[in-house]
Parts: sequence; structure tokens; C-alpha cells
Amino acid sequence: MKIHSMKPYLTFSLICLTFAASDMAAEERKLETLHGVIEAVDGNTITVTYRRKTRTFTLNDMAKLHYVSFLKAKKEIKPGCFFRAGVDSKGQCHQLWVTLPIPEENLKPSAKMLTMTPAELHKMADSNGDGELSYVEYATAIYRSPKHGPVGFLKSDKDKSGTLNLKEFGPKLEGIKWWRISRKTPAEWHAESDANSDGVLSKQEFVTFLGSTAHLDTFFKRADKDRSGDLSVEDLAGFIDTILR
Repeated sequence: MKIHSMKPYLTFSLICLTFAASDMAAEERKLETLHGVIEAVDGNTITVTYRRKTRTFTLNDMAKLHYVSFLKAKKEIKPGCFFRAGVDSKGQCHQLWVTLPIPEENLKPSAKMLTMTPAELHKMADSNGDGELSYVEYATAIYRSPKHGPVGFLKSDKDKSGTLNLKEFGPKLEGIKWWRISRKTPAEWHAESDANSDGVLSKQEFVTFLGSTAHLDTFFKRADKDRSGDLSVEDLAGFIDTILR
């Protein structure tokens, strides 16, 4: 009896698995992040408002659901809730974060908030006085971002209580731009970021101030009012004012 080698079959199987894995990875890369307000729910079909436009997606059977800080509220997806969703090109949602309703308008810190300590801010935002910040309290008073807020809040909630105690809240503040920037004067930030001490900030030195390269060109153009290609202390002060005011 002639024995056929299994090698060609194994090779073919490996090729098929490789292509399948590549297709899955490509699909994951195509995920679009949507965020905004849920308008309607019909079974697994969810209609939302995203950037002032109506969008519809379907919850994948394997979708990961995150109910952020619902505490005693019933965990359900309903109109009025805010959301963040990872949606593929076929309109399938693979991961969904849902929060209770929060104010829609942009949040700007008050002049008093810019001088407060973490403990003072925590107490101010704690509207029910229970010593903890729910996501709604946090998003109403401290930082409001349907896109980044829910994910960041869950990461900071180390004890998985659904709230932030003061110990969890302090480190969370360090990642909030208005808080971090308000800890120093424009002149102090400028001097600290001016690596070559030439009195102006290049675009690369501006990155030191920003803390990341996200939206670098947009922010630099906004700060460089005289289009000189670098930033004086006055330029930086004006840019900081747009963030804090």
C-alpha cells in the first residue's frame, strides 16, 4: 500500500489558517470608534447620534458590553444613554461602553477649579456627598468626553466599585489637560519645554508641553498666531488660555 505524505495537507491547512487570521486582523483594524447619544434600541439594532448625524449599528453576538458606573441603576441600553462603540465596516459592533446621561455641552473649568487641590475637586464634584465619584458626577464636573471618558474611568476604578475614591481620583487628574496645565504658569511651562534655551519653542519642544503628538499640527498652528514657526511665552500663554477658559 502506498502511503501518501500528510505534509501537503498540513501546509494547505496552515495557509488557510494564516489567511483567516489575516482577514480577522484586517477587520479589527477597520473598526471605527463611534461615540455620542443613543437615540433608539430595537433588539440588537442601535440607532445613535454621532457628530450630528444618525448612525445605526448591530450588536455582534460576541460583543463585549461595559456598563460604566451604573451602580444601582438597571444595566440596560436605552435612549438617552451615552455610548462609545467599536464598529466594523459591516456595521457590527464588537465592543460597547454605555453610560448614564451626562450634559452634552463642552465642559470648561472655572477659575476657582484651576486653583483647587485634588481633595477639594473631589469634594466639589461629589454631588451626593457619599465620598465617591460616579461617572455622571465625574463627567458633569471634571472631565467630559464620550469618546475617552468611559474607558479612562474604568481604568482608574482600580477596586472595580463603579466609582472613584480620592486615592483613585488623584492619579486620574494627572491625565486631564486642564488640570495638568493649571499647575504651572505659562512662563514656567515655556522655560521647562525650551530644551535649547533660545527663548522660543519649536514644534518638537511644544510636544514636551503637550505631553503627546496627538493633533500636534493643529495645536501648533493655533498657538503660533504670528506664523513665525516658533512659540514665544506670549504665544504659549494665549494657547493655554484657550484650554483653560
